[in-house]
Amino acid sequence: MLYTTNAIVLRRADYRDYDRMVTLFSPEYGRIDAIARGSRRLKSPLVNATEVFCAGQFTINITGERHSITQCDIRDSYYNLRFDYDRLIHGMYYLSLADAAALPGQEAPEIFMLLLKALAHLTYSQLPPALLTASFEMRYMPLMGYLPQMERCVACGREPDPDDVRFDEEKGGVACGSCSPDAPRVSNGARRIIWRAAQTDYNAVPKLDGHPDWPEAARLYRPFVLRRIERRIRSELPDLP
Repeated sequence: MLYTTNAIVLRRADYRDYDRMVTLFSPEYGRIDAIARGSRRLKSPLVNATEVFCAGQFTINITGERHSITQCDIRDSYYNLRFDYDRLIHGMYYLSLADAAALPGQEAPEIFMLLLKALAHLTYSQLPPALLTASFEMRYMPLMGYLPQMERCVACGREPDPDDVRFDEEKGGVACGSCSPDAPRVSNGARRIIWRAAQTDYNAVPKLDGHPDWPEAARLYRPFVLRRIERRIRSELPDLP
């Protein structure tokens, strides 16, 4: 049985003499673990298609329970990431988060499209990688079912004192100073960035470039992400500003 799907390579491992085992993320089928036979031969048409970050239309053959990649029409490889170590590390972090979201047979088109947009900005724009990563996280988490409460205190349900608003990453949102006295304070600007991110398309991220509050929002949001993504992130986390 043959089928075709758009997908991106999340990871790969050498197998036997000339083969590779590849993990794909498909918007229709979630995670696909497939073998690419002969893909390590220099003249193989799959030699580039089985590298991480490669995105394209993959044709896959199913024999029994094994999936085999037979061909790929490459749409983008985000090749320039390989020449900028900082951006490469951020990109690997995106793949790790996507891998945490990818389940076999479970479609995830919104996360797939978010990943492609984020990688395109990371590769082709001059925007700060930390800004792009924070924007990715703030859109990724609601798609995973984790939308932080940013209007009322997550503990008591009241509107926090505007002069003492905290962000409690453990409880999952803003809190009163009396309810979460040990949580860090969050400014109105950072609170607004976190609140609005889930409601706007990723392509709006250039509007935040130069905004004085996005570094604060990024620092507060990262622990919220890591506490809830149970799967180990297989990438060194990028530094925050």
